[in-house]
Amino acid sequence: MKFNKWLMTGLVLSGLWMTSAQPTNAEADASIQNESIYDLYVDRYFNKVITNDYDVNAKDPNAFAGGDFLGIIEKMDHIKDMGFTTISIGPVFATETYDGKRVLDFNTLEKRFGTPEEFQLLINEAHKHNLKIMIEFPLNNYSLNHIWNAEADWILSTDNDVLTLDLENVEAQQALINTLVEFANTYGIDGVKLSELNGAPTSFINEMITTVKEVRDPMYVIALEESDANFDVNYSEELQVNLRNAFKNTDLPTESIVSTNYNDLLLIDDLHTERFTYYSALENMFPPTRIKTALGAMLTMPGVPYMTYGTEIAMNGQNAQESHQVMNFRVDEELIEYIKDINSIRNKSETMRTGKIELLENENGYIVYKRYSDDEQFIVVINNTSQTKRIDLTQDIVGDNKELRGLFESDIVRADDNGEYRLVLDREIVEVYQVTDRHGLNKSYIFAMALSYILFLAFLVIVWKKGKQRKNEQTNKK
Repeated sequence: MKFNKWLMTGLVLSGLWMTSAQPTNAEADASIQNESIYDLYVDRYFNKVITNDYDVNAKDPNAFAGGDFLGIIEKMDHIKDMGFTTISIGPVFATETYDGKRVLDFNTLEKRFGTPEEFQLLINEAHKHNLKIMIEFPLNNYSLNHIWNAEADWILSTDNDVLTLDLENVEAQQALINTLVEFANTYGIDGVKLSELNGAPTSFINEMITTVKEVRDPMYVIALEESDANFDVNYSEELQVNLRNAFKNTDLPTESIVSTNYNDLLLIDDLHTERFTYYSALENMFPPTRIKTALGAMLTMPGVPYMTYGTEIAMNGQNAQESHQVMNFRVDEELIEYIKDINSIRNKSETMRTGKIELLENENGYIVYKRYSDDEQFIVVINNTSQTKRIDLTQDIVGDNKELRGLFESDIVRADDNGEYRLVLDREIVEVYQVTDRHGLNKSYIFAMALSYILFLAFLVIVWKKGKQRKNEQTNKK
């Protein structure tokens, strides 16, 4: 971003800060609709210390790579600066696999990730940064060496060296609930992502959700699996696929993605799917541009944004070995800066997070909608097409005596003689226009600037005269 555009964007966002709701992290405003989630695996993020690198082999994609709790602390500002409010860090229990899925013992943290003290430090540091920590809690499919293998009545299967519990067994259910609640009480986590839900009765999941929420408020409980349980967000595989397919290329149908509600989880990939970059690359498209457009929609639509680590560097991958790369922090900052800017708008505007939406146009990648509340309104234009697009908005939509201020392209749009606001946007760009009262020429500001300019010129003249006088005096002395 060029300096003058960066400066203008910064000034407009500063104004947005002054006129909009305060940041979302205060406990009084706690609601998952105010959150945006950044998802990672501890082992794949950052290796801060080598003292816990037991049997680490960074060259083997199936082995532990060395990431740890202290590594997340080291790179916490990276996540905070992008504007995310919640960090989902995967399972943290003793495990046979780097992704934490093959749990050995819920009573012990994975030693390669760090010590209990270091995990507690991670929680504390996150809270100091007004961030929340969410851990993943698998309900099933553990290592065959799990300590619960001795509980014969709980076990449904040990096929393929995987311990599968009978999740209809009341004792197994209670053990899982007690384990999660004890862990949440011990460390003060802020949320849980339940996984491996297959075979779990909805009533059992609801009891677990209700019980763990009693530990603290807020305590968010989500899942990236479809379920009828009372999760804080609605996950839909269909919506995820539709978002991915809408933005992997230009000029694609977008009718299926604009009816989201405030509890929908918005994501274009996750740690179990191919990377979004993989699909955009198959289309011979430039992944960073595709990611910008997709995130521009996700962060301005109703719903809870959920981004996989590495999206900010356009990480690629078709399978786990490829897509679970160790995070590379030495990359171009352009995409990261874009995420900062678009997330900043969302974080500073309650309207953008929980306000109403009015769809104005939606056809094959060109989407225009209004986000509004009693306090403010925005016009969001997503031109995910292969050509420049134009829309004329009437005063019935925008309001009388208004102007639209582009928060990225820094343009100001006022009504023409017909009372219409013409918005023109180049291809593959998302723009957010803040609707404000129209301002005429600021005479006081112009006078102050003119006076400052005159005084500066006068200062230069005085300095020049002083220098000339000093030079003459030195000449006369000679």
